[in-house]
Amino acid sequence: MPVSLMPDPLKAVEFANWLNPSAPLYLERMNSQGSAYPKHELFKGNDGVSAIRFVQSFNDDLQRNNIYFVSNAEFLDGKRSKENISAVRFLHVDLDSKDYPGTEVEQEDRILSMLLDEPKRPRGVPHPTAIWFTGGGFQAVWRLNEPMEPYQAEDLNYSLLLAFQGGAGTHDVSRLLRLPWTTNWLNDKKRADGRVPKLAHPLHPVNLKESPVSFSDDEFKMRRVKHISQQNTAALEATKSLPEFDKIPLPDDINSIIPPDHKWAEVIMTGNNPDGGNYQSRSELVIAATIWMLGNDVAPGHVLAILTDPAFGISAHVLENSNPEKYGYRQIERAYALLELQREGWPVKSDQGSPISNAPDNIRFAFVQYGIAARRNLFNQTDEVTGYQLDGRDLNDIVEILCSTFAREKGFTATPAAIRRELLSLAHENKYHPVINYFNELVWDGTPRIDDWLVRYCGAENSELNREFGSKFFIAGVRRIKQPGVKFDTMLVFEGAQGAGKSQIAALLAVQSEWFCASLDLRSDDKTKAELLSRAWIVECQEMDGLNMTTSQNLKKFLSTSADAYRPAYARNAVSFKRHCVIIGTTNEESYLRDLTGNRRIWPVRLGEIDLAGFASDVDQLWAEAVVREQKGESISLSEHLWDSAGVLQNKRMVEDQIAEVLSDHFAERTGSVSMDSIKLLLNLPTAKVSSNIASRIHAAMTALGWQAQSFRLHDLSGADKRTRNGFTNGDSAEKKSEIRAIRLPSGVVILEQPIGSYQQGQITPQDIPF
Repeated sequence: MPVSLMPDPLKAVEFANWLNPSAPLYLERMNSQGSAYPKHELFKGNDGVSAIRFVQSFNDDLQRNNIYFVSNAEFLDGKRSKENISAVRFLHVDLDSKDYPGTEVEQEDRILSMLLDEPKRPRGVPHPTAIWFTGGGFQAVWRLNEPMEPYQAEDLNYSLLLAFQGGAGTHDVSRLLRLPWTTNWLNDKKRADGRVPKLAHPLHPVNLKESPVSFSDDEFKMRRVKHISQQNTAALEATKSLPEFDKIPLPDDINSIIPPDHKWAEVIMTGNNPDGGNYQSRSELVIAATIWMLGNDVAPGHVLAILTDPAFGISAHVLENSNPEKYGYRQIERAYALLELQREGWPVKSDQGSPISNAPDNIRFAFVQYGIAARRNLFNQTDEVTGYQLDGRDLNDIVEILCSTFAREKGFTATPAAIRRELLSLAHENKYHPVINYFNELVWDGTPRIDDWLVRYCGAENSELNREFGSKFFIAGVRRIKQPGVKFDTMLVFEGAQGAGKSQIAALLAVQSEWFCASLDLRSDDKTKAELLSRAWIVECQEMDGLNMTTSQNLKKFLSTSADAYRPAYARNAVSFKRHCVIIGTTNEESYLRDLTGNRRIWPVRLGEIDLAGFASDVDQLWAEAVVREQKGESISLSEHLWDSAGVLQNKRMVEDQIAEVLSDHFAERTGSVSMDSIKLLLNLPTAKVSSNIASRIHAAMTALGWQAQSFRLHDLSGADKRTRNGFTNGDSAEKKSEIRAIRLPSGVVILEQPIGSYQQGQITPQDIPF
């Protein structure tokens, strides 16, 4: 291990005991690889040896556990949580470099200057008792002369965090802090992002013989902000308090439950935007209408009935979902939570009642005012921001727009960096996978379909091979979503006439257009292909007709790749995306394979009359069955007893090879030995033009004719020099002694001579003239 990474358990424990000599030492370790599996131990003040042994045992290069401590363990009774801390001795800030703009060096310089330099430190904040580098940021603590109540300490922690412009969510009085003089081994994700392990260490000298500097409450003179947790969780609490309800039948006179408001009555009846409305999507309009109804005392059960009744235009978007009542119920819960949050007002205010700038809770409250939501799409690995006509806009544009809007319309100041941070944090908290959500909503009716779907809907031959091709493709489609990167290096190829519906079937398989890619070009660069595949579930390759030897080789490599790496736009580093797609080829030709070594990856199916309407109506049930069978662990590899049958089909798709034809004409009925030089001459191939690919085709063709490649003594083309040469031989031991040599006649025609000195019984036969 490099010296810079070597932990010092003695110094680590001495530092913790110096901060609070009379208190027990709470240490917690977590795995850096795989699941964290946190484990903790509590060491009494006089048990330093055991604490040192704990650090030494788990923070070394073998175990690679990260080590943390709780600064307020003096008042901890039971499991680590702020509810179990009766008083607070230490205030803290936890400042992560990524929460600040600029390069890594600029980020660290900015944090250090605020912590260490008096002129740059936030006004009213004293110099910390101790500061240390964590390996990815900086932590600092202020020791208090007298313990204070946890709620008071959290307000101060939050005020300090705002003063230093740090990331949200780190003010908890029971927060784990990195133990200095231990190694930050990083977790899997951080290592994948290119970060390297570093040693945590103090940033200014610590004199263990002197008591640490302590502070009184009144020495913290920065602007104090009350962090009211009840207000911060208003939406959650409101959602929890919404009583369960059922759909209530609507009365004959809808006006008896809908307040008289022409604008919103028109929205509910037509589903159209109101005059002056800026709702960019129907989902936004549904939420806005639901908030209006709930806010005007329409019962949730009546709201659900309206949202699921096709007589009302507002229901159109809800009814498009696979389970309209479930979707409508969720929209009512969300609208109720948003309505309650709007009633609360700004969560974090100054003494004058104005919203505190850059406060994360205030930024989120502003999002609510404008109907802005963010979520992380785990399928295409993107952050999606919706509302306020921001759908589809670049994140850099979004934060600039909102920075201006908040200031102009709300009198609330938030920097683009702070807005960006909250959007990303909000998206991280709201992760979803649209395809898995689709799977979870499917309910199979128990009727088997995926074994014969190629026969039933696509007019394919009813064979065991086609049944396996079809079922395993569907199951692989589910497994690739649930286990991205799982081995499935196979392409199902639809063969059929132009306009038969091959591409339409492929598109219907994808269910949603945004999950389908119909433009895969094998000739495009790796980055372009990787970007396409990262956004698609079903991928169609439409260029099977035009495969040449180069694209055939590319196809083989392409299908065997389980992950693609590229650098997304605006990203700092390349990212590896495990494939979650399955691939379909389409062709109008009967012969399209050229690569002799990659055919096993092709599953060819000749399609007949295609029933697009029937397939479209049953595609959900096909995927529902596939989900059930995938959960049972069914294999996605072709059964071994069908390999030979598949090979026959694949060989029939081989494009006729002129080299193979010529060699078959001249060697199918012959025995003897022939040099590679003679074969090249027969094929009119100068040595300089014989690529490795052509050599492979020659080898494959001769092997198919029963000839064996080996080196043995043969004459050169002139017949004068005999020595060891590469070539082919066929027949018994006596027949192999008969040498075949190619000769070019004065006319330019190439013939085969066997044995040397004669022209095959003195005649030049047609099959001896290759071109």
